[in-house]
Amino acid sequence: MDQAPIERETCYRDLRRIPRRFPSGLPVRAIGYLPVKREWVRRSFDRLFFSFILSGDGEYLWKGRSWSVCGPCVLVGPPQVRLEYGPRGAWEELYVNYLPELAPAAKARGLIAPDRPVWTIHHAAAFRRRVLELLDALNDVDSFGCADRIDRLCEALVMESLISSASPPLGERDRAVQAVRAHIEQHYREPLVPDELALEHGLSPSDFRRRWAAMMHVAPGRFVTSLRIREACRLLVETDRDVGAIARVVGFTDPLYFSRCFRRLTGEAASTFRRRSR
Repeated sequence: MDQAPIERETCYRDLRRIPRRFPSGLPVRAIGYLPVKREWVRRSFDRLFFSFILSGDGEYLWKGRSWSVCGPCVLVGPPQVRLEYGPRGAWEELYVNYLPELAPAAKARGLIAPDRPVWTIHHAAAFRRRVLELLDALNDVDSFGCADRIDRLCEALVMESLISSASPPLGERDRAVQAVRAHIEQHYREPLVPDELALEHGLSPSDFRRRWAAMMHVAPGRFVTSLRIREACRLLVETDRDVGAIARVVGFTDPLYFSRCFRRLTGEAASTFRRRSR
């Protein structure tokens, strides 16, 4: 299940040539952040990678088995193994690459399980705060010691994701919040009143909002808007519908409000996004 996208632009940083002052043993080769990824991957890699799917869903094919991908979660890709994975529509991804010879070291630290290429992140809000810390560090990557800090932040991200995936199951009220979230994800194109959905699942509006904030780290209305804008991004690239029609399809009754929301979440106008993405 997904969350509102982090409001950052696409970025990529190659860290191989940056000297380490305090080596960690797991130096990062490169990091990339894709707020909207649509392409499927069907190939092998000359590296070990961890892909953090922050929002969106899709599928991961590995060793003849299909794994469901539902953000927030983690995919691990071993070197020299053909992989197939990708989103249904689009997802938000942060990926971290390591040199292939570091795979044994990562496995020795418990960061790789031989038959577990996908795992879920349960405590998403705390995890996303760490992701934001990492993205902020990438803006200052050439400063003294920053690459060392990034190495440790990336290792901590993987470790925290594993701890989160093994954490105790949610309580009844938190499962109710998850049920509301699932309903929103299925019906975000329709008019929605989250407080009313909460009441239908046995939660008072105040309890719902408190628990939602703790789990999601974004307001319910903002979550709905992010889902609509993500779908609009897909339609802008994959169809020839005009912007106004797309706004209506994804649930906006006011095209001007759609334009403001689209620019706020993507940093550009819908027409500009369409030209650039195509």
